[in-house]
Amino acid sequence: MSSIMTSHKKKGPVLLITAFEPFDGAKTNSSLIMLEKLAEKDWGGRVAFFGPVPVSFAEAWPVIEQEMKRYPDLKGIICMGQAEGTTQISLERMALNWMQAGIPDNDGAKPKGPVIKGAPSILKATFPWHELEESPLWECSYNAGRYVCNATMFNAVNWARNEEKHAGFIHLPLLASQKGDPGLGDESPRLDDAEIEKGLRRVIDFALDTLEPELALKAKPAPRHKQDGPKP
Repeated sequence: MSSIMTSHKKKGPVLLITAFEPFDGAKTNSSLIMLEKLAEKDWGGRVAFFGPVPVSFAEAWPVIEQEMKRYPDLKGIICMGQAEGTTQISLERMALNWMQAGIPDNDGAKPKGPVIKGAPSILKATFPWHELEESPLWECSYNAGRYVCNATMFNAVNWARNEEKHAGFIHLPLLASQKGDPGLGDESPRLDDAEIEKGLRRVIDFALDTLEPELALKAKPAPRHKQDGPKP
């Protein structure tokens, strides 16, 4: 397990972004590829990156939760995962309190039942993805599945609501750089790495503006007023 974090000066990161390890026989995971690319960018110390997270119903959230304890200024978390067959970045808007694995996780487990007993049947992401401008690079999704990704999202949103913070989940399509991975379908669509990175950078900027709206207001240029006439 490794942690990759951008350098910071005074205040610690306010946003943690995570990605999963490969699973189901694959050698790569698009979320982990993007995590490593994004971690190379300058985020002004506001973002921390962590991965790979184990594709394990039992271990994924505890591992992430332990990592979050490192950052006392944390205001939100975005977990990323891979969704083979998709053609856009999927901004997940809700998670089900239900596990029903179609394939075993990396521990060989196939649980069936609630993620958290006694919790609501559905939790909505606390990042307002519906307020993000429209783009061909991303879409809002209402189905995070019933695998480890959904369970992780449910735990993250449950944490966010209890702590009055923010949490969300993003599914990524396969990337062009994953071509030749024997564990992935040859016919599955693959998107350009640079385009997906571009989309994610905008999504992260939006998330940061949500977490620290006061900084977003300062960054906006002052409005220009039309002059009524020539200056005296």
